[in-house]
Amino acid sequence: MAQENKFDYSIKQDGEKWNAEITRRVSARRTNVSKQKKGFESEELAQEWAKKQLADCIEALQAGNKRKAEKRVVRNELAAKALAEKEAAAALYEEKQAAFFEADEDEDEDDLEEE
Repeated sequence: MAQENKFDYSIKQDGEKWNAEITRRVSARRTNVSKQKKGFESEELAQEWAKKQLADCIEALQAGNKRKAEKRVVRNELAAKALAEKEAAAALYEEKQAAFFEADEDEDEDDLEEE
């Protein structure tokens, strides 16, 4: 199966004018036009505009992905810290419960010995 680029551009002629479109592949069968500009005098001008816009679009996406990745790292660290604190609190609770029941059993044994 051939792999296509997620973003690409297309140049179309409309009479004597040229149109440029930045397209995004939504699925294997469907594409969406992200940007378009009509009325270029030549195919070269349309292609130049499309290449520049495509590069800008990809650069903006990469910057956004980087920001989201940084936020994800921070969010995962906070979640791991919260989980560790929760586990520590649960362990402390278990220790206190065990100590309480052990003290209660010792007290019951002392009461039995006195009788």
